Amino acid sequence: MCAAYSNLYPQTQCALDRRHRGAHRDQVGTEFFHAGGGLWHNVIGTPEPRRRMTDLSDLSLPAGIATDLAPIRVQSVYVHAVPVNSAWWQAALAQYGLPGGPVAPDSDREQTLSRGSVFSLGGAMNEATSDQDVLRFLWHVLAWGSRGRNNRRRLMSVAELMPEAADVLRRACAAARVNPVAGYEVLRPKGRNAIPWLGPAFLTKVLYFAGGGASGHRALILDDRVAGALRDHHGWWSLRTGGNWPTATYERYCDLLTRWAAEASDAVGREVGGDEIELWLFRQGPKRK
Repeated sequence: MCAAYSNLYPQTQCALDRRHRGAHRDQVGTEFFHAGGGLWHNVIGTPEPRRRMTDLSDLSLPAGIATDLAPIRVQSVYVHAVPVNSAWWQAALAQYGLPGGPVAPDSDREQTLSRGSVFSLGGAMNEATSDQDVLRFLWHVLAWGSRGRNNRRRLMSVAELMPEAADVLRRACAAARVNPVAGYEVLRPKGRNAIPWLGPAFLTKVLYFAGGGASGHRALILDDRVAGALRDHHGWWSLRTGGNWPTATYERYCDLLTRWAAEASDAVGREVGGDEIELWLFRQGPKRK
């Protein structure tokens, strides 16, 4: 179907993953995705009206952000924690014969994992990091960011692709510290997942934690809740939820939050990290239906 569409409309180039899910971005700048028969266009007949990208220069810093920020970044970002089932991870890693365990919570009593703990693993990543330590970092990012969804499939994918999977992750983390777009392209080359089941919403977490908690790290998390908040409350009407964002959309997202962080810094009189904006958007979420 994708080939048929490209023949009918050669200005649009398709890049699809194994399940025929991917992202389109045409020459006038369109942010949308399709799945199978085409969610946003009909590949057999006439496409829907062209959807232009929102001009992000028109989007001002939301008024509530500056007033809601904690006095210092560590009080909000570093302590943001989620429940983690360390016993499940230990058993699953053993089942698939994968190194890098255990997934360690912040404390045995709380059984939660904070951003600060994952930062410590990401900050230690470099070109010489062993495959085992690369995977330890990945398991902690998964435990923090996935809430248990599709993790068995992800573990199977990594097991099937080793050692190439560890190398891809290592290169993506190194690239993200310089340029978030470069890191995104390593894990999603030409619109495809380099590692199956590690799609855009999750891979942006890998790129984010690779910064080790540096406030100026520009690779930020983009997931459905953040995208929904931006679309429903803050004027980015062309931004779709559901993942499969093209590289250009991720670049625009990181640029927007970096600009908003600079504006928030001026407003509150201290350096504000882009991840503080992301966390604020995450907590806001999309409109309830």
